[in-house]
Amino acid sequence: MPTQCCVPLCTNKGGHRFPKDSILRKKWIQAVKRGEHKWKPSSRSVVCPNHFDASDYKTTTNEGDPAQIRRLKTDSVPHIFPWKSALTPSQRQRRERGRKLQATEDSRSAWKDVGANVEISLEDFEQEGHENDSGMQPCVPQPIKESVDSHSQTDFNGLHARDFALNDDTFHKLTGLISYNNFAMVFATFGDEVENMNYYYGWKPKMDLEDQFFLTIIRLRMNKPTWETAIMFRIHDKEVSNIFITWINFLYFHFKDIDWWPSRDLVQYFSPTDFRKKFSTTLVIIDGTEIPLQKPKKPIAQQATYSTYKNRNTVKALIGVTPGGLISFVSDVFGGATSDRQICERSNLVNKVESGDSIMADKGFNVQDMFIDPNVEINIPEFFRKKTRLSEKSVLKDRKIASKRVHVERLIGLAKTFKMLTSPLSVTDAPLADAIVTSAFFLCNYRPCIVPTDA
Repeated sequence: MPTQCCVPLCTNKGGHRFPKDSILRKKWIQAVKRGEHKWKPSSRSVVCPNHFDASDYKTTTNEGDPAQIRRLKTDSVPHIFPWKSALTPSQRQRRERGRKLQATEDSRSAWKDVGANVEISLEDFEQEGHENDSGMQPCVPQPIKESVDSHSQTDFNGLHARDFALNDDTFHKLTGLISYNNFAMVFATFGDEVENMNYYYGWKPKMDLEDQFFLTIIRLRMNKPTWETAIMFRIHDKEVSNIFITWINFLYFHFKDIDWWPSRDLVQYFSPTDFRKKFSTTLVIIDGTEIPLQKPKKPIAQQATYSTYKNRNTVKALIGVTPGGLISFVSDVFGGATSDRQICERSNLVNKVESGDSIMADKGFNVQDMFIDPNVEINIPEFFRKKTRLSEKSVLKDRKIASKRVHVERLIGLAKTFKMLTSPLSVTDAPLADAIVTSAFFLCNYRPCIVPTDA
């Protein structure tokens, strides 16, 4: 005789036996809610078809022919019970979409590196990306494992930087650099350092080094998500992450090692003529900038990164430019709750200036007392304090300062043509904020100067 359905309150006979897979079997046991302590189904325990719907059954055979016998899908779990309301059509659609998404993820997780025995799964990537959701320090690439072959990736046949060598307009839109020759010049400055990089995931992509730099600049410029960049370059999602994290950290350390701070003679030589007449001792113009950030999960991180000026979570950096338009100083990033004065205190800007120099800043940088010892003048607009109005002399001076200080705002706007600085940084990109901001700003030094010589 057929066995009675094991679901409580159900008197039907016959049905589907419990699956052998341990995980799926536990889901069935939890779904039927037998109530007995540590109840386990026997080899003859069944669940009748009334507890499944049409979407739980296969419609075709493995060969693609219409199914003649009703067989459950491998991931089906009983879900129709007297104590539960029936699924609505929209709930069924969401359930079916979830199954398709899971099937796609399962197929991706089976992807492996060719000839390297290195397993790369989507689950590993998601775990790696969400390990730190609120830190501000850049991810440091891990050492290459000796057992991994450096040519473990599939042949690369996606985008190449050289494909756009004759199309300067398209190359500029993709990278922010004016031409392929400009891009090649920047790449040439790296020298042999790029040959010895330790990649973040421990294996070296087969993609050409120049194209790896090209991919990094495109992500920085266009802020394409990982999956879209992978489609553009015809590589796996995790390979995009491996290249971008490694290269953005390389650019950070490379640019930080360069002494961008020019001497007083060089600053005066390249200063615009009108600027040199009015503010001859000004060595740097400073201003703060904020980069939007997705709301962190931890309350402490939310508080530290919330900017009352922007009314959202941000990271903040201090930028310094010379009167001639060279970005000479980029501080590390801090949470949006940090004041401009606190950033000045924590950066090494005080150690860079010398006696007799002057700094131009906005009203928010009330830091005159910090530069008393090195005898450095701070050119900022005058405060009202207890005055009801400013004198004519003060107004004229403030106008002069404002007309020259605008250069730093223009250069910050130029850097923010790299769209990764204008879109909220995700939880996976937030730990790279230092590297992203530093790389975007110093790359502007390789572009044509936007400050006129007579400004």
